[in-house]
Amino acid sequence: MLTQLHVKNFALVEDLHLDLEGKLIVLTGETGAGKSILIDAIRFVLGERLDHIRFQPYAEGVSSFVEAVFDMDLKSFSQNPSYDCFFQPEDDALILRREVLPDGKSRAWINGKSVNNFTLKDLGSHLLDIHGQYDHQLLFEPASQLELIDRFGNNQNQKENYQKSFESYHQLILRKQELQKLEQGRERELDLLKYQIDELERAKLEPDEEDQLRREKIRLANAEKLYEYAGRILERLDLGEPSASSLIGESARDLSGLIRLDASLEPLAKELESTQVAFEEIVRQIRDYQEGLSFDSDRLEEIQSRLDLIDLLKKKYGKSIPDILTFLSTSKQRYDDLVNSEVYEKENEDKIRKILPEITKTAEELTARRKKAAGIMQKQIEIELKDLSIINAQFECAFQEIDFLASGRDAVEFMIRINLGQPLAPLRKIVSAGEVSRVMLALKKTLAKVDAVPTLIFDEIDANIGGRLGSITGQKLKEISEERQVLLITHLPQIASFGDKHIKVSKIVRKGKTVAEYRTIEGEERIKELAQMMSGKETTEISKKHAEEMLAKTSK
Repeated sequence: MLTQLHVKNFALVEDLHLDLEGKLIVLTGETGAGKSILIDAIRFVLGERLDHIRFQPYAEGVSSFVEAVFDMDLKSFSQNPSYDCFFQPEDDALILRREVLPDGKSRAWINGKSVNNFTLKDLGSHLLDIHGQYDHQLLFEPASQLELIDRFGNNQNQKENYQKSFESYHQLILRKQELQKLEQGRERELDLLKYQIDELERAKLEPDEEDQLRREKIRLANAEKLYEYAGRILERLDLGEPSASSLIGESARDLSGLIRLDASLEPLAKELESTQVAFEEIVRQIRDYQEGLSFDSDRLEEIQSRLDLIDLLKKKYGKSIPDILTFLSTSKQRYDDLVNSEVYEKENEDKIRKILPEITKTAEELTARRKKAAGIMQKQIEIELKDLSIINAQFECAFQEIDFLASGRDAVEFMIRINLGQPLAPLRKIVSAGEVSRVMLALKKTLAKVDAVPTLIFDEIDANIGGRLGSITGQKLKEISEERQVLLITHLPQIASFGDKHIKVSKIVRKGKTVAEYRTIEGEERIKELAQMMSGKETTEISKKHAEEMLAKTSK
């Protein structure tokens, strides 16, 4: 669960250390007091992008940061290859930190190790699930509905089995479409390809040929100058009087005389001998190079002609010889596909026929598990909706068979009937905002036991729920919190009374500046807050008594 939050220089928050240990934590306060700032801070530390207005460094020249501490079993994360580098065996907490510098750049850390924002967001998706007032739109998307069924039915293994078959099948379908396109303009393309292939094969290009030719061209064009340079070098090293060779030889003889008188210089003799051998090798190579130089005008013309051909082919087929050779290989494959398209089509169709039973079987197994899970899920959702005062609710997951996709062979639509005498209709078409909130809550309650995300945050999910349903909604949230930590922003005292921890948010003026204040309230202070939520700023004896009764009832 999320246990601690440290927020600094973030919107109206100057420096906040907040203890969030508890199963059901409620945040209350007047509209605009700063409740949603806390949710935005959590979104930020989990990798989401926020408007610059949330950060203060632009005005004050200091950094903004949010740090979140999660107390949890880290075994599942440390065994994941994507995350194991962030954990040590002795770690018992997960610490996420994200900072915005005065220049607007951000950086992030997981357990003290620097990470990019993608990694932070990916890990964060396994830690927290945030539902705002408008997140119910996800309920209307068929892909999200199918994902909810798979999560409820724990269908991950079956999905992976199906996707392995689908990947092979999908590649064959792509190949089929490619071969079908070959038939369009087939003869004209064959003629063009044959001309291009013949032209390139006649050229017999080699990958490093151009560089070799250009180097040879330079040598031929400058043969006289090169011969002169080599001659001058040989003159100094070996042919002149005195030459470097003769001087080294004389030095070697004199050193031998020295050694006869003083043996301590013997190591130098070996070094000088090695130098003499290396020197003689240099002389030999330069002499061979000079003797190999010649000016061959026919060869120079041949090289120029070859380079002209290479330049022409580069203009037509690629920027370099390797590019041209790649074009040739691709063209030959294309030509072969066109010539033998009927053969390849038949082979591909045979492969499709062979894989169809396998992908059909895995798809049917996945569909069967989905329908079984959907049947159980829809009954549980109906029970939850009835508890939430949608008495005549009928909920159904309507399945339709479609072509094979990466997600399977199922299209799903959540169908609902709110009132007796009405037909079932898609959820996206008939429910009011208040009904959507209750359906969302019913789904969360149903998924609580199978959902792996340890912390749920509801940002004013009760915005469209009246006070009459507040107690029922609060009870459902309390039940969810038995399986998952719940952090909740609410305006309803009936819901707030269920909290294990109650945080009051208010705006105060400190040193001439408006800031948000977050305080954990208990006892009389909590009774007063609940009473004010019922009656307004003025606390009455009646509202205070009601608040005491609510707390007494929910604490049982």
